[in-house]
Amino acid sequence: MTTREEAHALIDRVPDEELPALLESLRQLTLARPVASGPRSLGMGRSGHSDTSARVDEILRETGFGE
Repeated sequence: MTTREEAHALIDRVPDEELPALLESLRQLTLARPVASGPRSLGMGRSGHSDTSARVDEILRETGFGE
């Protein structure tokens, strides 16, 4: 059992009346951690070039992709 699976199993055992307190604790724990920033996909990056998709094959050759 992974750590995440164990955490889910433990949460499933918490009585309903204690769930609001558990939820608040989890919120505090997760909100205290910085969220990774940056693009969520390559399509969200900003290269400053307006012709990147038109030059994709050229760019891949220049970077050695597929060699």
